[in-house]
Amino acid sequence: MQAISKTPPAPLPIADSFGIREGFTLIKTLDEFRAAIKEDGQRIRMKPGVYRAEKTDPPMTIPVRNAEAGKDGRLPQNRQEHIFAVNGSNNYFDLRGVVIETPVSVQSKLSGKAHVSDSWHINGASNIFEGGYFRNTTDMPYPRYRVTENEFEVCNDNNTFLNCIFVIKGSVPYGYSDFYGKGGPNFGRLNKHSFMSIQNANNTRLIGCQVYMQSFGHCVHFHKVDGVRIEKCLFTGTLRPTNDVFKEIVGRAREYDFHIMYRGKRPIPRDQMIPLTEDGVRSYGGDKNIAVIDTTVERLRGCFQLLCVGDVTLENVTVLEAGDFSYDVSSGDKGKVVMKNCRGDIAYSPLFNLTRGPVPRNAFYEVTILSPAEGVQPTSRTSLGTICGDRCTFIFHDGTTRPLPRQVNRLDCGGKKGLTNSTVTNHTMATLILNERVRKCVVRSVGPVEDHGEQNTVIRIEPETAADSKRGR
Repeated sequence: MQAISKTPPAPLPIADSFGIREGFTLIKTLDEFRAAIKEDGQRIRMKPGVYRAEKTDPPMTIPVRNAEAGKDGRLPQNRQEHIFAVNGSNNYFDLRGVVIETPVSVQSKLSGKAHVSDSWHINGASNIFEGGYFRNTTDMPYPRYRVTENEFEVCNDNNTFLNCIFVIKGSVPYGYSDFYGKGGPNFGRLNKHSFMSIQNANNTRLIGCQVYMQSFGHCVHFHKVDGVRIEKCLFTGTLRPTNDVFKEIVGRAREYDFHIMYRGKRPIPRDQMIPLTEDGVRSYGGDKNIAVIDTTVERLRGCFQLLCVGDVTLENVTVLEAGDFSYDVSSGDKGKVVMKNCRGDIAYSPLFNLTRGPVPRNAFYEVTILSPAEGVQPTSRTSLGTICGDRCTFIFHDGTTRPLPRQVNRLDCGGKKGLTNSTVTNHTMATLILNERVRKCVVRSVGPVEDHGEQNTVIRIEPETAADSKRGR
């Protein structure tokens, strides 16, 4: 299979000598670690080495935190099966030089029930995991194994992952995006495997982490959370040319005569690029106060799909080679969206997809358009995408190093939801198409503007200089 994916770094060589910080207790086995994650208030240094899980922790049922009680006055319950249950709080786990493996053979010991089985459940609060290398290994042939729903599910507040590496593998089948379904039996057996679910847990932090997604599932997804900070991270996924699918002799695509079956039978298109993962940073409802800073997200389906009910901040974020779209970020009128000094290319898919959530209001979007990598060929889906909003500000800077093809260098303003009382400043050569739903907007543009709307002011501007860009003109 031709997969376009970044190779994870190898773990550091196991050192004979290693540091133990003052006040930390050394542990040397996975059994000791399994016991330590059940206790509170510790500082643990684990001996560097490779540790492979061979057993599971007992299942649990716990109340869902930060949830509303039912009519009977009881909180909803979270049924859990897991390899590791982190039930302790206020711990610091120094895992520098430590590799922890969760093989599919051990994941298969769990039931596989939806929203029950995860490799790790973080049930304690205010824990720090530093420097660990967490990876999945496929030690059984398909279809004999199944995988957990998420590698990590965070179920309590104020947990931090610092300078960790995660290598996520194991979903089956793999290689077809969602052509054959993404929930339930659909058109054949499906096991998704995501990196991290944050469920009714507030103030989770991923700082300096790297996630290598080689599995059909989301990278990070949120469910009714208040506060997430992702800073100085790399989330990188996997793409596949559709032309490569037609080379298969056996497999799901061959079984269905190279047709997509999910959401209507139709031929697999040629000359497209599909994501082999789900979304990069994804909200599912009731989420607010999401901040992503100094982070790169690449080769995931929707790199950012954040339809929230509170503030969202993306600052100094880069999106590359999105599998479906780069940015879909909105809080309607329930929160402030600020995208500042962000970047993105339009390699295979639209940059903006402001079509799914509530109409953004009083939002700020600043994006520098980048050239795709050398050798990248645009597809029929390549474009700047679609924007909408009310009283919003959009600023596009030109960071290209070579001209983009005219047929893809286009931005649809308005879409089906409209663009009103907003300003668009386009420092690029892109063509802006203002549809009939664009009204009372001020558009300043270097590139051409097609105005099909009403009461808009269109102003031609000169390309900005480097000094202009630094001043944020």
